[in-house]
Amino acid sequence: MSYSCKLSRREFLTRSGVALAGLCITNQALPGRAADNVPGIRFAVRGPFKTKSIRERALLLKKLGYHGIELGGDLLNRPLDAIMSELDGTGIAVSAMSGSMQLLDPDPGIRAQSIERGRQRLEMAKTLGALGIIVVPTFGACRFPDQADTPSPHKKEDQLLVEGLKQLIPDVKRTGVMIFLEPLTKKETHFMNLQSHGARIIDETGGENIKLLSDFYHMQMEEKDIAVTLTQYGKYTGYVHMADGVKRTEPGSLPFDYRPGFKALKKAGYSGWLTVESSATDNPEAALTRALKYVQQQWQEA
Repeated sequence: MSYSCKLSRREFLTRSGVALAGLCITNQALPGRAADNVPGIRFAVRGPFKTKSIRERALLLKKLGYHGIELGGDLLNRPLDAIMSELDGTGIAVSAMSGSMQLLDPDPGIRAQSIERGRQRLEMAKTLGALGIIVVPTFGACRFPDQADTPSPHKKEDQLLVEGLKQLIPDVKRTGVMIFLEPLTKKETHFMNLQSHGARIIDETGGENIKLLSDFYHMQMEEKDIAVTLTQYGKYTGYVHMADGVKRTEPGSLPFDYRPGFKALKKAGYSGWLTVESSATDNPEAALTRALKYVQQQWQEA
């Protein structure tokens, strides 16, 4: 199927729901965005969904009371006009999207290609009105044989990541789109598992709009105390993912208590997206309905 999108970027952002004043818990500005464009804490979803259709997902989220949708890499392998057409008129904003970069590949050519892909994703995110692109530095085991058997984090990988991010700083400034570094569990990566590691990379990079993605699922597995961690590193947080426990089910399904972490984020001045990225204990629509109610209450009580 071919799509034709003749909306201007301004028209698209207005019609797809970037201006949602009055629908949010707070009225503060998000980092990197003007207060009149993004009015504060909003709620988004990356999953769970039954359908691959962006439009069907967006319309469901609008019906349930969410404000945004996060676009994973599987939804970005189509023309930008097609994505804009599917979102047009839904009233749902794009909260963030996958950055899809391989900044720690041993092949310099692949790393260079990844930088260029990062520039393209930043431009795409700007057009879609997304706050940022999500970057996981690397998945799996270390691919540098001289360091693979030594304890992580590896200095060589740190250096490569900082060098790659520095190359993107001019593009981040030009587009106004953030880069969100996401620490993962040890099950998914050997490299960046803790918020402290991500914060150190951000400091070494020196980019004001490079932030942490603080994912409560990964933090439940890796951080000793989420509230303590976010008290120390919450000032680096630019985006939040949520899911409950080892099975990564929807917020409220355990139920996991987000309030200590939320309280630390509030003290750090966080005013951004709270995004569900989970599986569903039953029907996705029912799970997302419960999750929104639960997370809204947890944020208000924090």
